[in-house]
Amino acid sequence: MEKTAEKKNLIQVIKFGAIGIMNTALDYLLFALFFSICNIDKNIAQVFATAIAMTNSYILNRYFTFGKKGAVRVSEMWKFIIVNLVSMGVTIILLNLFYDVLHAERLANSLFNVISVQFKLTDDMAVLFCKLLATPFSLAVNFLGNRLWVFGTKEH
Repeated sequence: MEKTAEKKNLIQVIKFGAIGIMNTALDYLLFALFFSICNIDKNIAQVFATAIAMTNSYILNRYFTFGKKGAVRVSEMWKFIIVNLVSMGVTIILLNLFYDVLHAERLANSLFNVISVQFKLTDDMAVLFCKLLATPFSLAVNFLGNRLWVFGTKEH
């Protein structure tokens, strides 16, 4: 019995990971589009990117990862939105921390210099780099929130 639960959990993690990779790529590409091409403020660009990726994530995770059937429950939808808003908040806070406070791109540029890589993170690339650094933290919040709170209940 325990192996079956472990296997089910492992399969959920793999499915969530695959969907997460796809949605993370979608979020990142939309962020880059809104920020770099449309010249939207990085925080607003993140809100737009999250809203679109969140919708895709909900549909795929509800039906594919967590195997929920039937009509969408309003309580489930609100929980999902709250988890994604918290995840987005983590992204925005860390993006601003890494870019505006810690200047993480400077550390990366110093490392590039030390290893003789002729590349420098500047302007939009520096922001995109800092967004990349924030991503694992928001993914962890998102997975745990969805697994434990949104889709983890037995009420379905």
